[in-house]
Amino acid sequence: MIRLTTMLLLSMLISIMLSACSGNKNDDDTKKVVEEEVNNEFENTTPISTDVQPFLNWNDASDGGENWFGWTWHDDVAYGNEGWTLNTGGILGDGESVYFGMGPRSYDKKDYGDDNLVEIVSDVRAPSTATGGSFRVYDNPDNLDAPNQPTWWLFYDTKPLIEREITNEETDRMSFYIKVEGTGSIDEEGGTQALGTNFHVGTYLCWETGEPVYSTGDGCPREGPGNQHYYHYLTLNPGAWLHVELDDHPNHHRGSSGGSYHDNNPVAAEGKNYFAQMSRMYFEVRSAQENDSEYYLDEVEFYSTKRSHEPDQNDESITSLWVGYWPENQYWEIGFKDGADFSIGENKFSTFEIRWSINPITNANYEEANIVIPMFYSGEKYVGTENPHYLRRSTDYSRDLWTRFELPTEITDNYEMVYFAIKDVSKKGENQGTSWPWNREDHGQDVSPYIRAINYALKAPQL
Repeated sequence: MIRLTTMLLLSMLISIMLSACSGNKNDDDTKKVVEEEVNNEFENTTPISTDVQPFLNWNDASDGGENWFGWTWHDDVAYGNEGWTLNTGGILGDGESVYFGMGPRSYDKKDYGDDNLVEIVSDVRAPSTATGGSFRVYDNPDNLDAPNQPTWWLFYDTKPLIEREITNEETDRMSFYIKVEGTGSIDEEGGTQALGTNFHVGTYLCWETGEPVYSTGDGCPREGPGNQHYYHYLTLNPGAWLHVELDDHPNHHRGSSGGSYHDNNPVAAEGKNYFAQMSRMYFEVRSAQENDSEYYLDEVEFYSTKRSHEPDQNDESITSLWVGYWPENQYWEIGFKDGADFSIGENKFSTFEIRWSINPITNANYEEANIVIPMFYSGEKYVGTENPHYLRRSTDYSRDLWTRFELPTEITDNYEMVYFAIKDVSKKGENQGTSWPWNREDHGQDVSPYIRAINYALKAPQL
């Protein structure tokens, strides 16, 4: 806690100094946070966008165990795997049968020899909501040979989400809260090998071609046309609810080399939107774990940043973004991938800055927001002395970024929402640290002048 408090005081001091140098002033609400006692349960929740579309949230009073409103449980949904098929799912419409089974369905993926179990837990929910439950996927404790990698087809359909009116041609965000348990923790030594993907969301796209469909790659109701399987990689620590926002910039395309660049909206050349054509998705603990592991999902939804507080955002070098709060430890963590167009390797470093506020952050007010002082991959060793609060990747051979930080208890104890923004501040020839391998300069300029925004709900909004 001594280290955290010191970092917090340094964060406030740097924010004040930079604000004074730039001639900008923090807004009155932000000043009061550090100068005065704030009101209990301050209501500062602002909708992230005007077109937020709920998808899956398990909020019906009847949801629990195998009971899921609008869905029917089967011991054998497909290929001997248990799960649900959509009966009449409200906003999702109705289920339908095709030649390879019912769709949509939600069922056990059963990879790696794991016997996955599932239940809807009625009394465990994301901090963003005061009602409903969450979707728990977990290892079978009696399967001693399993690699402890729970995985589940959350949604497996025969048509794209746009045809169910869940997404549209502007949709560029998939938002959800997740809590993982039993997985290994991120190494806190701050070394080059500390970060790696331990969770991923796999997606499949489809659209009709007008041609007969015989197999995978032929288009709806199968995958395709062609190879339309993508991955969003995450590096998550267990033990807390995390808010994840996936964009239309996947981190991997089936069959491509690891660490390579992938287009932002990989189906743009076909005149399609990534989320509009999404038809299937699975959630998976990516690597074998020493202990039984599990994850909880809640509040899955889609929206467009074009309808948000800041329509111009950096989805190029800041992708697969998440932020979370550990209340028992009173610290936060944030992670993302540098998805910019470069090949990872020697001397390919990039640098970022993180800020927070009690109000939504935009490109216009970014400099007025409070600076985050990272506890890992920041400071003189990693970024030099000129801007010691900057954040760097763990190694030039990885796209991963992660760190930990603290915010004032006045914020976490009283406010409903905290808003964050990350900015690519890379400058060719600058930001080199004092220790190898971070004593190498940035390989190029920032790829976007815009921020990437995300929020985190500390408590459900007051009704």
